[in-house]
Amino acid sequence: MKLRHGFTLVELLTVIAIIGVLLALLLPAVQQAREAARRTSCRNNLKQLGVALHNYQETHGVFPFGYVYRPNPQGNGAGFSWGAMILPQLEQTTTYELFNWDIPLWDPANIIPRERRMTMFLCPSDPVSARGFIEMGSSAERYAMASYAGCFGPPDLDDNQEQRDGFFSRNSSTRPRDVTDGMSFTLMLGERVNGPFVNGAMHNNHFSFETTWSGAIREITDPTDDHGHMVLFQTGHIPNNADSDDRDVSAPHVGYANFLLADGAVRALSESIDFGLYTSYGTRAQGEVINDDN
Repeated sequence: MKLRHGFTLVELLTVIAIIGVLLALLLPAVQQAREAARRTSCRNNLKQLGVALHNYQETHGVFPFGYVYRPNPQGNGAGFSWGAMILPQLEQTTTYELFNWDIPLWDPANIIPRERRMTMFLCPSDPVSARGFIEMGSSAERYAMASYAGCFGPPDLDDNQEQRDGFFSRNSSTRPRDVTDGMSFTLMLGERVNGPFVNGAMHNNHFSFETTWSGAIREITDPTDDHGHMVLFQTGHIPNNADSDDRDVSAPHVGYANFLLADGAVRALSESIDFGLYTSYGTRAQGEVINDDN
């Protein structure tokens, strides 16, 4: 008589339990490794954008506008952003040349480039922007989303688009000599996801972020509203604050947001940073002395 060797039910259950424990230990480590890789990719994106911005300045003698403004009865007759303006410095000349810069970004002739997804403007941790569009009005004008915005400085971005306290603004013309607070202590770009606000109920009829790379698009029902927040951020709340709206920084990372400083360095600022210190980083020529370990 042959004896058959096999697992008893108890042994099988023990093996399954051990495998379950190992998987439970392994999965968080895998997720952490993936987030670390995404974080590195996000920082590299910001570095790449910083190099492009400085190359633009070396070529033109000035950094690009936050966004281009030209008066038009239907709203801003331009709208093209700092991101669109540096496409040649990002080796994206083909897309740059698809734009008709003499007409508004919202004109149908600019559909192809404004709907194009640009990897260098997308944080890998951003779960929405890589596949989404910002849609304006019932005509469903679409604009490819982005994860980065230029620093406008202290609020209120919607109140006065001509304010020049930050690095970028409407038709801004910032030069290195204008950043008297120091290039190492002035924010140039910051992160902002798309998707719903954390606390949308407090913002009346606004519920979602609307960040793009190509430009700031006029409000169809209010031609006086440039929607500068589509490509700029204000330092109205500390990073990732639950009360942030579409003018603030809200990153897809836990505990911090990545920023590009005006000197080209990339730095993570804690979401618990002192608000006064944060607003000091947001200005370029206010004379603040920054001593920060965040």
